[in-house]
Amino acid sequence: MEKENKRLNQVAFFNMLGPILLNGISFFTIPIFTRLLGTDNYGMYTVYNSYQSLLVIFMGLQTQAIVAPTSVYYEGKKRDRCFSNALCISLCACAVFALLCAVFMPYITAFSGFSSRIVWLMLAHTTGMVGVQWALFKFSYDRQAKTNFALSTSIAVCSVLLSLLLIKVVLREQQPYIGYVLGHAVPYILVGVVMFAYFLRKGRSYFSKAEWKFCLGLCLPLIFHALSNTLLHQCDKIMVQKMMDESSAGIYGFAVTFANVLNIIYTTLNTTWVPFYHDDVKAGDMERLRRKTNNYVFLFTGLTIGFIMMMPEVVKQFVQEDFWPSIQLIPLLSVGIYFVFLYSFPVNFEFYYRRTKNIAMGTSMACLANVALNFLLIRRFGMIGAATATLLAYVLLYVFHLIMAKWVIRETYHYPYRFFHVYMLIVLGMGGLFYLLVDHPLVRWSIAAVTAALMLIRVWRNKSIF
Repeated sequence: MEKENKRLNQVAFFNMLGPILLNGISFFTIPIFTRLLGTDNYGMYTVYNSYQSLLVIFMGLQTQAIVAPTSVYYEGKKRDRCFSNALCISLCACAVFALLCAVFMPYITAFSGFSSRIVWLMLAHTTGMVGVQWALFKFSYDRQAKTNFALSTSIAVCSVLLSLLLIKVVLREQQPYIGYVLGHAVPYILVGVVMFAYFLRKGRSYFSKAEWKFCLGLCLPLIFHALSNTLLHQCDKIMVQKMMDESSAGIYGFAVTFANVLNIIYTTLNTTWVPFYHDDVKAGDMERLRRKTNNYVFLFTGLTIGFIMMMPEVVKQFVQEDFWPSIQLIPLLSVGIYFVFLYSFPVNFEFYYRRTKNIAMGTSMACLANVALNFLLIRRFGMIGAATATLLAYVLLYVFHLIMAKWVIRETYHYPYRFFHVYMLIVLGMGGLFYLLVDHPLVRWSIAAVTAALMLIRVWRNKSIF
């Protein structure tokens, strides 16, 4: 057990450190870039990022999502062949989508507000991102945490340095956001090409009817899941821009970026969690799985509470006063991310049994609810309405997947009905308490310190984060 815990902790450490650096370096340089860009140009980058998040779904066809379910059923060379066929599917989708954009470019530029050069850059950037995502998913699942860390760190450092160079030296006469976009695009394009070549050469199988059928059967429903999930993340920013103004979009975009730190932590923890979850389910050791799950939920609950309570002072150190209204939005977005964490447990259960259609259905319904709620609440409450709409959509999504796992899928769900609900109520209570204590930093930081102490004591006693 001690040897397994040591291995798990090492994998978790590097799996977390890589994506945190990939996103965290960009995050911690926000004070520099918000001052260089201002709210308007930062708003333009936020909208660019929103459109790109939608593009990556269609251009990659979500084939990287097959890494975990494929690894449950295939191994060795057969697994590598399946992966190279899946990458060929993604490349074909990228080519088709680029052709469609070429045909409809006048309409795309008119709707998005971006020039054709920026659109072509976005397409290349997205193609590179597909390759990088594949690599990160594969290395994470295979517990190649140090490789994952090196790849993530290289991209993060190069993106920041190149963005600074382009904004300050090369493209000084252009709109600043163009340098920021180009600086992030080039590393993804270069690394993505290398990753495509590596995995294709390793698998050496490019069109196998059986493999394409297997991959498409798993991935096509996930396109709707990923599209809906991305719209859940991005439509509020786009609707704030359309229904309010670009400055509001910049402030709201910063709030989403800041809250995304918590989402990055969740994503990296979940990526580490899934292979070990699969091992316990295969072994049928439900008691061990529930014990580890309880430790995992305790950890993330503590991280969420600490993040919310310490956030205002960190925001004020990071960005100028123009962005401070985001402080009122971040707790709502953070509680929404906590519900994303909660729904990951029934979703991982559905993934294990390859019920991807259920996953797509739930996310699509939550997306439609989010768009409707944004339309109603932004008009009345502005940015607070957008954040509230996102939170409510994630609550609905959690309830849907819980129902799917407990009563619809004809397999025994691993967790009792009320397994997570005490923790959920604690986070909701602390989220509400924040607004009463927003002007009392000493009390908030004391709560965060006590929470951190409890987490450290528990991890120390267990000798494991899970």
